Amino acid sequence: MTQKYFGYKSKNQFFTFLLCWLAYASTYVCRLNFSAAMPELQANAVFSETRIAAVSSVFFICYGIGQFVSGLIGDRADTRKLVFSGLLISALCNIGIFLIHTYTPLLLFWAANGIAQSMVWTPILKIASLNFDAPTREKFGIDMSTTVPIGTLLSYAVSLFTLLCLPWQYVFLTCGLYDLLISAVWLFGTRRRFVSKENAPPVKAQKSDGTNGLGATFKAALSGGVLLMLIPIVIQGTLKDSVTQWVPAFFANTFGSNTSFSLLLTMLLPIVNVTGAYFAKAVHKKLHSEIGTSMIFFIISILFLLILKLFGTKSMVLALISMAGVTNCMFAVNVMLITMVPLQFSKLGNVSTIGGLLNAVAYIGCGALNLLAGKLLETQNGWNSLFWMWIAIAVLAVAVSAVCIPMWKRFCRKNAE
Repeated sequence: MTQKYFGYKSKNQFFTFLLCWLAYASTYVCRLNFSAAMPELQANAVFSETRIAAVSSVFFICYGIGQFVSGLIGDRADTRKLVFSGLLISALCNIGIFLIHTYTPLLLFWAANGIAQSMVWTPILKIASLNFDAPTREKFGIDMSTTVPIGTLLSYAVSLFTLLCLPWQYVFLTCGLYDLLISAVWLFGTRRRFVSKENAPPVKAQKSDGTNGLGATFKAALSGGVLLMLIPIVIQGTLKDSVTQWVPAFFANTFGSNTSFSLLLTMLLPIVNVTGAYFAKAVHKKLHSEIGTSMIFFIISILFLLILKLFGTKSMVLALISMAGVTNCMFAVNVMLITMVPLQFSKLGNVSTIGGLLNAVAYIGCGALNLLAGKLLETQNGWNSLFWMWIAIAVLAVAVSAVCIPMWKRFCRKNAE
């Protein structure tokens, strides 16, 4: 059958993708707005770097724990209701920060925001598993990856225009209202739109002998090298989110840029990063290995990190280019490890569980390393120490990926649809 609707086989499939895209992109609007407000918090001495890093880290940790729980629930519950609940609560948390923005309430609201946003991604993966065949799932995964850079761009754009006119607290109000709108679009737009878990036909791989249980999921992940790949997954999460988060502060601290100009520079990153998923798709088409493709992009990221270390504090242009190169590579890795790897478990019926596990580890690890980043920035060497840390973990990711490639190849051959 000829695919007519933007590459999807039916109008309904396309709108299912579009609604999932809008939902997940909106989570970045209500996530990276804190990063956008960071230079203002620092410039006005609202919070110290350690406190700012703690707020960021508590989000990552709560988001990570929530990802694992929502992954388990997502394979069993109504995916539509889970996504709506996550969007609505996230919007309310942002609006709450606008209303009460002293440190402790902000920390608690941001932790709750992390838990709420964790209810969105793994149910979306389950929706793809239930509603698309294998080739369409691959397209869905690549297309969904554009939510990250475009959601990032949208978050910084909304935050920038808000900060030009209003105090930093209003960033959370405007982003919260946007997320509230998208939650309403999801609620009414998805009604009778796609198959959800509660009315889904039985998955072929679900057998009465329990081969789709947690034990079998763990065994499959172990044999495929997925558990070992948790190390590179943590590293890609750190390099993707930590670099993106600290960019505005880096330009403000190193080159004396004001908040608006720092955000304007940062907005260039997601424009470049849109291409990351499609570079990954091109390499994957040659290698036919998600892990091998990821290793290639980790190697390239090391080269950009070396440029950042050697010249980043001397040249704003080279710093921007190298940071864009790193985040572009990590978006490529992200689509392979966080999107495409879980979808390979469709035949086993536990896409949401695997997706939740991988995302959970990525964000909990990122949260822990982000705390270290805050500590490093308060030392005498500051940014140079942080750059060395990023280089070291990228090298580790390459080494572990090389070990995992043959294990993953055997797993994919065994579970091919």
